[in-house]
Amino acid sequence: MKVVVLTGAGISAESGIPTFRGAEGLWEGHRVEEIATPTAFQKNPELVHQFYNARRRHLLQDHILPNAAHTALADYEATHDDEFLLITQNVDNLHFVAGSQNILPMHGQLMEAKCTETDKVIPWHLDLTPHTPDPETPSRRGRLRPNVVWFGEMPYGMDKIRRAAQNADLFLAIGTSAVVYPAAGIVQQTPKNCRRVEINLDATPQSEVFTETIRGLASIEVPKFLKRLQSEETI
Repeated sequence: MKVVVLTGAGISAESGIPTFRGAEGLWEGHRVEEIATPTAFQKNPELVHQFYNARRRHLLQDHILPNAAHTALADYEATHDDEFLLITQNVDNLHFVAGSQNILPMHGQLMEAKCTETDKVIPWHLDLTPHTPDPETPSRRGRLRPNVVWFGEMPYGMDKIRRAAQNADLFLAIGTSAVVYPAAGIVQQTPKNCRRVEINLDATPQSEVFTETIRGLASIEVPKFLKRLQSEETI
């Protein structure tokens, strides 16, 4: 059974990571257009860096840990004997910390920096500023940005995502609002005979497309569903 999983902000919210979109979507009175677009970075790189530095520091706090949903996905993948792809819209590293292996962070990773000249990606856990030197070429400064996909940019791995979706036997969407495209359209790319399962606190605009909808916390419902799935596979 070929399994494709899509996770969104809801799975990480239970680990203490605020959702980017929502009632508190503003950061110190700034709109998304001022802090999460290429234009914003060109106009005010210092402000953009401040925003992502704060998010990175928050993620590095000792109490920010994977929850039971992250762990259950990693455990399921470790015992699954067919294709498995975990697509995440989240820029945190919790799936990696939990031990998942075949992960595609379609919106990038907060714990990485990217050179605006070469597109080279490097691990990065420190603050960034408009004057941060390139580790390989210290004389070159201000070329590093967070390796996150901003509004107006193309998410990573779309060809791989499309191929995986088109061949999926099971598509599992967890904690995603199903309003942000192209992620929201992945379920539409799955075959007619694909089992489509949505686990979310509330109904979403895509809920009626799924064959099964489960309402509840990811940390509770994901382990329960995967345990049931494993039982079905061994019959």
